[in-house]
Amino acid sequence: MKIGIIGAMEIEVKELIESMENINKETISSIIYYEGQLQGKNVVVAKCGVGKVHAAVCAQTMILKYKPDTIINTGVAGSLSSELDIADIVISENVVQHDMDTSGIGDPLGFISGINIINIPCSEKLVGQIEKSAKIIENTNVFKGTIASGDQFICSQDKKDYIVKNFDALCAEMEGAAIGQVCYLNNVDFCIVRAISDKADGSAHMDFPTFVQIAAKKSTKMINTLLKNIE
Repeated sequence: MKIGIIGAMEIEVKELIESMENINKETISSIIYYEGQLQGKNVVVAKCGVGKVHAAVCAQTMILKYKPDTIINTGVAGSLSSELDIADIVISENVVQHDMDTSGIGDPLGFISGINIINIPCSEKLVGQIEKSAKIIENTNVFKGTIASGDQFICSQDKKDYIVKNFDALCAEMEGAAIGQVCYLNNVDFCIVRAISDKADGSAHMDFPTFVQIAAKKSTKMINTLLKNIE
């Protein structure tokens, strides 16, 4: 079994890469892929860059070149729920693209032409394995639900309310649903795992630089715990 791990920023994958063994490194389309072992499992890890296009390029290349059985997108996200606090873990049961809008021709918001769905489903088995591993970590609150992605850093209450109203999402980020769409098209199991780095309530300019490091460490710890325990 081979597991693909994608993060958008260096802080989201740096510790994972530093812990890998027997690394083979290759650069494709300006993205560096690290293939080797982590926690005794075969993995390929990459920093895709911020946004849906970078994420999609990375996921498609990873699938074609390295043929992972599963892809996990790890990193940080902004909370869309008052129940979520900094460093809480959110596991995707499905993903949506909150900035996909062809409603002008009669489609519902978030509708993805071609696959003709709004919510892209994750692997139930993988979600269950990740949830089990996340709950092992001390002082960690774990939530499951919809994760929303778009090429926007969500920092206003109006936009937060819009995403919650239309997609009932728990958190917002900028890559997961693009990776999910690529995996869906290629019949590759996937899941998005995010630690909360900001409240997506207009205060991000104050708390993001501080809390992103805390959240990224929690997300990295969760991935390591998963790899230790995954069958």
